[in-house]
Amino acid sequence: MPLPPRLFAGDEELGKKDDDHKRARKPSKGLAWHHRRVPHRPHRRTLKRLVLGILAFIALYYFFKNMPTDLKNPRQRPNYGFPAGPNAPPPKSSPARPDSGLRPGCEGTTESVAHDFNGPIKFYHLASTLHAVSRTRGSELINHNVLFAAASLKSAARLLPIACDMATRERNYVHFAFMGRDDLSMDVLRSVNGITKECMIIFHDGRPDFSMHSTDFRMEVSASAAFNHINTFVHPQATFIDASGEEEAWFLKGIRDRAVAAGRTLIDLPEDAEQNLMWITMLDSASLSSWNKVTIDIVVHAQSSSSGSLMRLLDSLKKADFFSSAPPRLTIELPHIIDEPSRRYLSRFKWPPTKEPAASLLTLHHRIPQHGLSAEENSIRMLESFWPSDPMTSHVLILSPQIELSPLFFHYLKYTLLEYKYSFSRADTQQNLMALSLDIPSTYLNDSTLFIPPLGNVTKGSNVVAKGVTPFLWQAPNSNAALYFGEKWVELHDFVAKLLSSEHLVPSPATLNTKEVSKTFPSWLEHVLKLARARGYWTIYPNFEDMDSLATLHNDLYQPPEEYKEEIEAEASDGELTADPAKHLSLMRDETPLITKSLLSMLLFKGELPKIADMPLLSWDGNRINTGDLEQHAVEYSIMFRREIGRCDGNAPDKVRSNFGAEDLFCLDEP
Repeated sequence: MPLPPRLFAGDEELGKKDDDHKRARKPSKGLAWHHRRVPHRPHRRTLKRLVLGILAFIALYYFFKNMPTDLKNPRQRPNYGFPAGPNAPPPKSSPARPDSGLRPGCEGTTESVAHDFNGPIKFYHLASTLHAVSRTRGSELINHNVLFAAASLKSAARLLPIACDMATRERNYVHFAFMGRDDLSMDVLRSVNGITKECMIIFHDGRPDFSMHSTDFRMEVSASAAFNHINTFVHPQATFIDASGEEEAWFLKGIRDRAVAAGRTLIDLPEDAEQNLMWITMLDSASLSSWNKVTIDIVVHAQSSSSGSLMRLLDSLKKADFFSSAPPRLTIELPHIIDEPSRRYLSRFKWPPTKEPAASLLTLHHRIPQHGLSAEENSIRMLESFWPSDPMTSHVLILSPQIELSPLFFHYLKYTLLEYKYSFSRADTQQNLMALSLDIPSTYLNDSTLFIPPLGNVTKGSNVVAKGVTPFLWQAPNSNAALYFGEKWVELHDFVAKLLSSEHLVPSPATLNTKEVSKTFPSWLEHVLKLARARGYWTIYPNFEDMDSLATLHNDLYQPPEEYKEEIEAEASDGELTADPAKHLSLMRDETPLITKSLLSMLLFKGELPKIADMPLLSWDGNRINTGDLEQHAVEYSIMFRREIGRCDGNAPDKVRSNFGAEDLFCLDEP
């Protein structure tokens, strides 16, 4: 193995001893000069350490130079290590800032909480109550469940008494969900608002974790998610929220968006709901689910030289309380000649009469013919003024210009409409319900005798407790103030169209051509009566114990119907009156005061409406009759009608009755 080369190959004397080469000692100056000429180079590791030290020094210099001098203790971050539900100890909040509003010595009385937490949402108390409500059949899409929801403690205090009243009536399963920020136990919420076990309300805690520290956006998403969970397990048919202005804005937005997406009925309760809207607690879940689906149109047929009556009616409409329901659309049928007072009034009239800007729901129809319309033309014009978009939910309120309405007329109208038309308890007899009247006529249809409303059995629940004043059923229709159902109006259109076609082909025989309705009433009422007699339809008329009413008819500006005006004047000159306006006015009742107090105070036994089967029933001519006899009379009349007016001979087979049509009463297209 060869030896490694020497470190200094050119110096041969290095291997010798120093004694052989003793030299004279050089002065110190020479040694120093030698070290200058051959400098020592530093090691690489030393240079690296030096550079790192310099960088560290620079970093420390700038750190201490820019260090803040107003550091505060940061707010403790939420701890996910324990189940921190709404009622668990919340995270520690930061100390009060100088602008927090706290006074010295009062730190323990007011807590300043920053709403800045926006983490994932968890519901720690909602699942336990949702899984425990199987008895309410919440898994079924159609059930008896209704929901009250609130996020504000003030709103909860408004809703809980209404929810308790509804639950005690046992028509619905009532749920209450609290979705607010307040760290208040549900037991305390119940006790503070006086809710006992007798109320039978099912409570749900819909607050997310760390609700007190959550941002508005997190709470909005939380309210929407909580409602979605409740809807999945409960399927509430209607949800009530507070619309008085006390509720949280983020809650209203979240719950409304989710209700629309889920297709659920949302009912806004106004500020005076506890005084004027308690009748809502009488309705069942089926009626409440149709709250926002039902629409009503108002049609007014104005006459010439009747500006005073028209303005009085429209003023009463402006004073009406429509609570949280959408105002109805208003259509006014004007004659060819419009007097100047009416023209000026209508130019300033706004509908709906809201303070906030809103789209106009007013429609004015002006007649072109200058001459007076015939009875047939006027009937067609009246019936064509409305057509329902959905026959099952769209209805029309016909008003005479001589009527004046109570401010609470819409309360009664919607209450009776929802109860008798859409509730679970509606029986097969309700299929014969054609209209809801707001007033009681003073005379029979022939205008010959004063009409006296019948007395009936006053019931409470299923027990008859007295005999006295109750609403009643009458086969005679009303033209002063009555709500006609959409499907019946569609059927009436088809019936009148075929009836007029038949009359134009061959004159009607004398047996059915007799005019049963006086000419002091509008001509279209005759067609409604024929349909009611053929089908066995009836109208519900209100009847109260005192003298107050929902609508009053004014006689000071009475005018006979325009289509009969010339006939009545001609008959008066000949001395043979078939309709005497003077006699009609003499039979009219005195004008009754309008209801202005709560609707429940007007109805017997805290607002319970009687069942249809318990109401007195009158035939078209005013005779007391039972349901079986009325149906038999309808069958006999329809057979006669098909033969004499419908042109159906004895060999014509019976036709199947269609929905919203009258084809089974006519055979016009057959050879």
